[in-house]
Amino acid sequence: MAVQPIVWDALALLEQNRQRLMKELQTALHAYEARYELPSDRLEDELAAGRIRETAEVCEWLIDWHTYQALLHDVPRSE
Repeated sequence: MAVQPIVWDALALLEQNRQRLMKELQTALHAYEARYELPSDRLEDELAAGRIRETAEVCEWLIDWHTYQALLHDVPRSE
C-alpha cells in the first residue's frame, strides 16, 4: 500500500488559518472585555476621552481588535 501525499489547496489552508486566528482573537478579546468591563468596540473612544490608560496591555487589546475586524471583513479571493 502506497502512502498518498496530501495536497493542500492554498485557499483552503489560508481559510483554515484565518478561522483559527479568529477564534484565538475572540478568546483574547473576551478576556480583555471581562477584565476592563468594556466592549472592544468602545475601546478607542474610551482611550480618546482619557477614561482608560494606554498601557502595553491596552495596546495589545487594540491590536487584537483591529486584527479581528480586518479578518472579519476580509473577503476571500479565488485563484
